[in-house]
Amino acid sequence: MSQQKILPHRTADWNGYSIDELRYMRAYTAARIEIKRDRLTQRVAALKKGGIGSQGTGSMASRLLGAIGYVDMALIGWKISRRLFKTMRILRRK
Repeated sequence: MSQQKILPHRTADWNGYSIDELRYMRAYTAARIEIKRDRLTQRVAALKKGGIGSQGTGSMASRLLGAIGYVDMALIGWKISRRLFKTMRILRRK
């Protein structure tokens, strides 16, 4: 089990953050935002360059099947086959 972190502002004798702690948290947050912004910019550039799934080569169908898990493929196949069997049953009755 994980131990919960006790935050300083939850204790009774806490007097607030020092100016150095505030500066550190502000710099840390700014760095995190900058890294996220760079990653987003790189992803957008990759999409503009080659479209979805531009890292690999191959057809769109192979990219799509590579992105879908085996369980999802099984569920999709089961739903499609169920519809086909219902349609075939209706067509045979007529």
